[in-house]
Amino acid sequence: MQGGRRSQLPSPPRATALHGWLLVSCGWLAVMASAMLSPVLPRMTAYFQHQPAVNLLISLVASLPALFVALLAWPFGVLGDRIGHKRVLFWATVVYGVFGTAPLWLRTLPQIVISRGFVGVAEAAIMTCSTTLIGDYFAAGRRARYLALQTGTAPLMAMTVIALGGALGDADWRNPFLAYGFAFALAPLTALLLWEPRHAHAPIAPRAIDREPTPQPFRWGKLLLICGVTLFAMTAFLITVIQTGFVLTERGLSSPAKIGLWQGVASLANPLGALTFGLVRSRALPKVASSFALLSLGFFVIALLPGWHSAVLGAVIANYGAGMILPTLITWAISTLPAAQRGTGTGLWMAASFLGQFLSPLIVLGLRQVTGSLSGAILVYALACALSALTAVACVVAASRAAALPGAVPPLSE
Repeated sequence: MQGGRRSQLPSPPRATALHGWLLVSCGWLAVMASAMLSPVLPRMTAYFQHQPAVNLLISLVASLPALFVALLAWPFGVLGDRIGHKRVLFWATVVYGVFGTAPLWLRTLPQIVISRGFVGVAEAAIMTCSTTLIGDYFAAGRRARYLALQTGTAPLMAMTVIALGGALGDADWRNPFLAYGFAFALAPLTALLLWEPRHAHAPIAPRAIDREPTPQPFRWGKLLLICGVTLFAMTAFLITVIQTGFVLTERGLSSPAKIGLWQGVASLANPLGALTFGLVRSRALPKVASSFALLSLGFFVIALLPGWHSAVLGAVIANYGAGMILPTLITWAISTLPAAQRGTGTGLWMAASFLGQFLSPLIVLGLRQVTGSLSGAILVYALACALSALTAVACVVAASRAAALPGAVPPLSE
């Protein structure tokens, strides 16, 4: 009887492209948080030039949301596993919209910095829960496609919001904050269209979600390694997002609209990198090696060649590598997670990713003081990415040799 009652339980809806794109769209809010303000940061600096520690506070305006994602993504992942990711996602989008638009009427730079902290709190929940629900709703093949879409469309959104931020910022540096109201459109859609999936502790109808392979134990060591790579990769990724505007300003471009336009053009390379991820059938480590090599080459071009045109060219090359490394790392990480702990593991990966985003402008600021110029700081990163690429190549070679031994286990790069 009990088995008969279980078989009659209603099946939750089958995830469709509509649900996938809604969750992908939620991920765009993180892009807006970091990219929208990039063209107007120099103008904000000039507006608040008499504020003590203005350079540090402006860096926090750009990076503070990422710090809160780094601190809270893991707790929000655990919370979502316990009370439901849909519920957390809905309220987070509301909070994001309220505090994202708050600088339109806030008067002081410290107030704006505080509002950016609340944006980060909401962003931590949004990114963790939306990515977890992609993992819950879709199985291996479709999951990889939507994760690639999440990272591949993010640069297109970045290009759009950078150009929009530059155009709006030409009139007033506060105007780009209007775009954060996009969250108010997403909040009701998450409430109406999404549902809480059932995992191993509840009966699952065959068509509730895509079929999953037999779950594997939570491999903490492998996940922590991926998180370590992700942390450094994100510090490199944010260089083109945040620093390109300053580089172009130093080299003769002063209009936020023109800066936003050329940053947007450079961002087109990001989805091409994500497309390469989907087309190239390879394990994770070879893709990581290629991505770091491209980041290194792009940074060398920015740092060593004069003129703003070369800076745009270098940003294109670096963005192509960044576009490939993000879907590689998130797909690699999620493939290690059992369903019942997917939110917890995804939150840990998000924490590493956004910690890298928070640290990036602070690291560049420190390197700039040491080297004496922004180009010098980017040159240091070019060398670090080159070393990372060589390390990944060495790991690929070692894994290939280990796999060739009799009775060898599958290599780490799978």
